[in-house]
Amino acid sequence: MSRRDTYHDIVKEALIQDGWTITHDPYTFDTEPQLATDLGADRPIAAEKGKEKIAVEIKSFLNASQVADLERALGQYTLYARLLQHQEPERKLYLAVPTYAFDGIFSKPVGHVVLDELGVKLLVFSVTGEEELAWKRM
Repeated sequence: MSRRDTYHDIVKEALIQDGWTITHDPYTFDTEPQLATDLGADRPIAAEKGKEKIAVEIKSFLNASQVADLERALGQYTLYARLLQHQEPERKLYLAVPTYAFDGIFSKPVGHVVLDELGVKLLVFSVTGEEELAWKRM
C-alpha cells in the first residue's frame, strides 16, 4: 500500500463538509498485487436517484514538472477506472487536484485533452481547505 498523499486529510475533510460520507479510507481493489485509491465516499441523493458513490485518487502535483505529475496521475486514473468498472461499476472515479494544478497544467491544451477527450473527472480542492470543492465533469 502506498503512502497517503500530502493533501489527503484536506480532501477528506472537504468531502465531509460537502455532505459526503467516507466509506473507505483507502478504497482497495480486489487485485494481486493489491491496489487502492485514496478514498471512497457516498452521499445520499434525492430518493428517486438512490445513492451516488465515488472513489477519489488524490494527487499533489508538487514535483518540478506538472507534465510528469500529469502522466503519472493519468496512468493511475486509467488503471483504477478499469478496475472500478469490474469491481463496482456504479462508483465514479475522480482525480482530486489542487487549484494550482487546475489553473496550471489543466488549463493548458494538454489538460484540455485529458478533460475533454479522455473524460477524466476532476475534483478541484484548495490546499488551505478554505474554499469549496469544484467538480469538473460530474
